[in-house]
Amino acid sequence: MNKLRALTSYLISLDLVLPEQIDSWAEQVNLDLIWKDTTQGLHMGDMRYRAVVVIERFAGNPALLMALLGGWLESNDPDRDDDLPAPTFAVDQITPDEADLELTLEFVEAQHLSEDPNGLIEAFGKKWGLIAFDLWTAEHGEVRGGGA
Repeated sequence: MNKLRALTSYLISLDLVLPEQIDSWAEQVNLDLIWKDTTQGLHMGDMRYRAVVVIERFAGNPALLMALLGGWLESNDPDRDDDLPAPTFAVDQITPDEADLELTLEFVEAQHLSEDPNGLIEAFGKKWGLIAFDLWTAEHGEVRGGGA
């Protein structure tokens, strides 16, 4: 749940509230198994989960928080699937100047394995370890025809 961890760290780093006023967790975690060969091993599957972030006694502008989230998602989760629901904000006004906010959004994170004789995961008669995987996509390309 790397994306949730990164988002939580980002929100804490903004100093909008004290760190102890921010809490986060994952719910409804699902794993769609894929088992597809890649250049570094196996794409085992995609973990999809609902992330919940609670900010207590927030006294700032909720629109700023929404804009900060949008910017973070654009920079840190640019390949979000169109089928993911939009983030939702629940606001519980506790005083005229402070509110408890609950942010809910979904993430999908690919799970990749690399063959590892000391790995803990057994599949297809081999041992595997969980790895980070970056998919590089060409931004420019050229296709040439080979004849008449």
